[in-house]
Amino acid sequence: MYFSQFRLRLSASAFAGLLALGSVIRAEPAAEEASPVALPAPASASLKGSYGPYFLVGAALNARQYSGQDPVLTALITREFDCATAENDMKWEVVEPKPNTFRFARGDKFVDFCQRHNLVVIGHNLCWHAQLPSWVAKPEPGQETLTKEVLLARLENHVRTVATHFKGKVRGWDVVNEAIADGSGEYRNSVFYRLIGKEYIALAFKWAHEADPGAELYYNDYNLDADDAKRTRAVELVHYLREQGAHIDGIGLQGHYNLTTPTAAKIDETIKLFADLGLKVMITELDVEAIRDGHVSGAVDANTGNRPLPRFFPEISVLKEKVGVTDAQAARIEPIFDKAQQEIAAAVIAREFHRIGEVREDTKDALDKLLDEHQRAALEELLAQPFGGRPAGPPPPPLTAAQQRDLAQRYADIFSVFLKNRTAITRVTFWGVDDGESWRRQSHPLLLDDKLQRKPAYDAVIAAVAGAK
Repeated sequence: MYFSQFRLRLSASAFAGLLALGSVIRAEPAAEEASPVALPAPASASLKGSYGPYFLVGAALNARQYSGQDPVLTALITREFDCATAENDMKWEVVEPKPNTFRFARGDKFVDFCQRHNLVVIGHNLCWHAQLPSWVAKPEPGQETLTKEVLLARLENHVRTVATHFKGKVRGWDVVNEAIADGSGEYRNSVFYRLIGKEYIALAFKWAHEADPGAELYYNDYNLDADDAKRTRAVELVHYLREQGAHIDGIGLQGHYNLTTPTAAKIDETIKLFADLGLKVMITELDVEAIRDGHVSGAVDANTGNRPLPRFFPEISVLKEKVGVTDAQAARIEPIFDKAQQEIAAAVIAREFHRIGEVREDTKDALDKLLDEHQRAALEELLAQPFGGRPAGPPPPPLTAAQQRDLAQRYADIFSVFLKNRTAITRVTFWGVDDGESWRRQSHPLLLDDKLQRKPAYDAVIAAVAGAK
């Protein structure tokens, strides 16, 4: 899964929120108005109601969204969606931040929310090279280098423990995430591949199936419908898993699209290709950039001045209030935060996401050295609370009427392909609920704006059902 929610929590936890405040879509002058792709959907329409006969429709939720503290948001989520994925709270760095120290509180809260609101639970994920705590790739005490045997034991323990904990509560798992590199189609040079080889993928699937035989198991990746070499390797991977006796039920096509790539024909071709392998096909992380240069990879350069650098750390005022940090401590903490923020931004620009967890952990260690025992305990309690939300920040430029129409047309085309392949597709999950909390917020990528209002793209998606044959 792509990195979503970039505001850091200083425990070994997942990202909490890429500075997100979308803007209200302003009315455009008459000269800029474009004919709508579809008429406004009826007030009674919903995504799950419209697509229920064909496939599940879901969203990735952060902890604020599944906390239930906002009744309006909860009502919207349960109205529009019939399944959900934890955006960050089942990932390795959240669930097992320290060796064999499992923290399931946030994942349990997510599952409880889904069960109370009749949402199918999707587990994301059991093995990913990113958002991985740094200890996983370090040798055991007394060893000079990490060995294959040690890494295998860590992977097996994690997969079995997590899958067992959520047994019977999760419809399916993204077992391995993004194991194939872009462009070359070679396996990604992760710590798992370097030490174990591609066997780690088959073993992860086997261990997950043994831990929870009732759960569906998926391989999940991006650009499988835009990168031929990557897609070819994914097909080979499916055959390899079956040859090794590993159980695989489906393929996750992430669906991080823009207005032109991949083409509708390529998406259609890719769905059919994997369906012909006897796999269930899921669109797992759907969003569409309405403005191409709004991608987060271009939103982290503090020197450009045209986009805000996301804030990865708690405000000092919060540390003073919740942790009891003094002015003297704050003066020493701020430069530590500034340095770490620059290092993380550089890692994001370079797409060296594995470095982010290391910087976070180093920063937490440095912070602990400045705090007394009571303050460290207060910090841990603070960081254990649900996070996520919309920290204040400059809104992205609003879309013009023409841009709204282009986005709506793109979504209409995409969902026409999904409906054409409705016997193969079992789920479509948006990567977020609304623009305001999307990792691509600068690009207005979802169907709801930052005020939770339906965009023309929403109307186009609802209208696509009427045209399905």
